[in-house]
Amino acid sequence: MKFLKVVTLLLLSLSLVVGCSTGNSGGNAATENNSKNTGEAPPSEPVKNEKKIPITIATQYWSGGKWTDDHATIKYLNEKFNVDIKLQLINGPEYNEKFKVMAASGDLPDIYRSSEAEFLNWSSEGAFADLSGVWAKYPNLNKAFPLDSEAMKLLNPEGKLYGIPSISWIARDTVQIRKDWLDNLGIPLPTEDEFTVDKFYEIAKTFATQDPDQNGVNGDTIGMVPTPQVRNAFGIASDWMEKDGKLISRHTQVEEYKAFLAFMKKAYDEKVLDQDFVIRKGNEVDEMKKGNKLGLFHYHNAYHILQEDIKKANPGSNPELVPMAPPVGPTGVRGNTAEKTGMLKVVINAKADEEKIDRILQIFDWWVTDEGSSIMKNGIEGIDYTKNADGTYQVTEQWEDNHPRYLNSNLFKRPGTDFIVYLWSSQEDIDRHNAYEEIAKKYIWEDPAFRFTYYSEAYKKKWADLDTKFEQAVIQIIVGDKPIEYIEQASKDWLAGGGEQIIKEINEAAKK
Repeated sequence: MKFLKVVTLLLLSLSLVVGCSTGNSGGNAATENNSKNTGEAPPSEPVKNEKKIPITIATQYWSGGKWTDDHATIKYLNEKFNVDIKLQLINGPEYNEKFKVMAASGDLPDIYRSSEAEFLNWSSEGAFADLSGVWAKYPNLNKAFPLDSEAMKLLNPEGKLYGIPSISWIARDTVQIRKDWLDNLGIPLPTEDEFTVDKFYEIAKTFATQDPDQNGVNGDTIGMVPTPQVRNAFGIASDWMEKDGKLISRHTQVEEYKAFLAFMKKAYDEKVLDQDFVIRKGNEVDEMKKGNKLGLFHYHNAYHILQEDIKKANPGSNPELVPMAPPVGPTGVRGNTAEKTGMLKVVINAKADEEKIDRILQIFDWWVTDEGSSIMKNGIEGIDYTKNADGTYQVTEQWEDNHPRYLNSNLFKRPGTDFIVYLWSSQEDIDRHNAYEEIAKKYIWEDPAFRFTYYSEAYKKKWADLDTKFEQAVIQIIVGDKPIEYIEQASKDWLAGGGEQIIKEINEAAKK
């Protein structure tokens, strides 16, 4: 327990962070009449640009095939738009710090993603090109990202357009369950109404104590890991919620936290909750899923790809992942945490001249079309995939290594969640994707204040540290180092340490 007291000081949050979607390298085929879903379109007329323009692009690099400047897609873009693209791939966790160094040296790339804090600070310093005066010249961009949309207006000063939304879906993640594990244990799949937090716990305990993977060993699988949908079920805000006409922080929801912590402490004491959840990293949780050790968790809409990964890692297994509605809590609430749409921006360096800005926007204007979206996620025909005589499609052996969806996943994409639906996706996969999206969107757990947070100086200066201290208290309670009532003190400390001022400033910003 002493060890746990130490490691609790290192954890920032109970919520797990899910990485970017990956693609399917399987050979399933879809016919051409599915072009509405896959993004297939006839080739456009080549753009005529007389002068070659150099363009630098910086992106986060997480995993998968690593692009180089001679990548097939880069060559295609260079030829189509008469540009010379140079990539700067930055290790994901180091991205923000790296950009601070680049900004200090005045050596920022032409195109990159900007986080909320940097966007607000740097836009006021003139770091980004204002696109408001030229946006109407690009009809596809204008249609995909209307200037009057909430995501476009968010963080951009009135009358200015410094950044384009990088994420445009409302909700993507929900609870997933290994139905084959349920079948192995003779447990029926719960209906939407039956799937309460008590049922969630019952299934998790069975997974933790019995032999759902049928390897002959009881208790070598994990029941559950911290899951946002479980916390939501107890009525706790993702960060903020509206109550009695006022925006309140989850750190003040003492009674809701007591009920949630009683649930989590019981799960920990009964070894239903992963006993190493405090020190478990996100990629380790992913490996538990792939390694046939975890059968109840939250995940995104590429669950069928995870299903294939499990099968590859465990020959002879036949995993069946089923997306579920979020569990219902004791007061009847449930929810999938909403994305903070519009907070992450794609920006163009203010040092770019009009000709370069035009060339970049030409690329983006093409990118959001069916043709552009298809190439930026499926790759180049003849290199990344082939078209069969019957009109179906097949990936090539190098598709996964080429990672043609890289820029579409890590820089820019058109709105929607069909970025994981490919030309070769089967109709069954497309139908499952559409059904999944309906489940994810049906129960949205929104944060009504996220768009105001970065207008609060107290939030920018104190939120991260205050939240870390509060989550340390949450973990101490779950592992038994502190009683459940200790959350009252944690809430008081949060308010006294700057939380009251944050609440005041957020509510003032919301009224403007």
